[in-house]
Amino acid sequence: MSNFETAALLLSLQVALVTLLIATPLAVLLAAVMARTQWRGKFVLDALILLPIGLPPAAIGLGLFVGLGQDGSLGHWLYEATGFSLRFFPAGAVLAASCMTMPLMVRVLRPAFEATDPMLLPVARTLGASRLRAFLSITLPMAWPAVFSAMALGLAAAWGESGATLVLAATLQPHQTDDITAPVAMVQSLLGGARGEGSALRLALVSLGVAMTAVLLSEWGRVHWRRRWQARLRPVGEAMAA
Repeated sequence: MSNFETAALLLSLQVALVTLLIATPLAVLLAAVMARTQWRGKFVLDALILLPIGLPPAAIGLGLFVGLGQDGSLGHWLYEATGFSLRFFPAGAVLAASCMTMPLMVRVLRPAFEATDPMLLPVARTLGASRLRAFLSITLPMAWPAVFSAMALGLAAAWGESGATLVLAATLQPHQTDDITAPVAMVQSLLGGARGEGSALRLALVSLGVAMTAVLLSEWGRVHWRRRWQARLRPVGEAMAA
């Protein structure tokens, strides 16, 4: 495996891990809010949170470039105020992966929080626990297999995100070989002709292995959570039968 391929794989791993660090707490928070709160028009907010799942990834990349690039109003203001400038790596790649990954994680987590007994938190509050402490000590431990499942699936999605990052790579034009993720490197290798097909194939096989492992772990977490939930319901069913 060449240095170009190794650098691309390492960068994809870095992007995926940083994306998980950013997306996981946000996904947990949003999924809990979506599952436990109700108000008029809430479905509109729910739809907006999940909207990136249905959008073409290239549209997400274009939106990031137009909104946060130095030519955009927000991007120009951020650059003037903080010196922040959207680059393909790390800011652009991580933002693109986060935008595509977080809604998917929310979609996985929301049923787990909806299935949690809603009376547990009020009971904990009456015993003196704060809302945050009750959530961290009761709700989150009960849902941890679902959180693990969402994180594993998020890792696969962040690793393989290509549409938004390809748009950013084309518009921001990274010039260093260590600033190219595996999906972008595969495209560049294929554009290089027959000599690049072997490189693209090796990158694709490694990505396939990462995706398969992550999806298997995600399924293990989902099955584990389902068994835990069924075990909690079994005594209720036995009591009703008696």
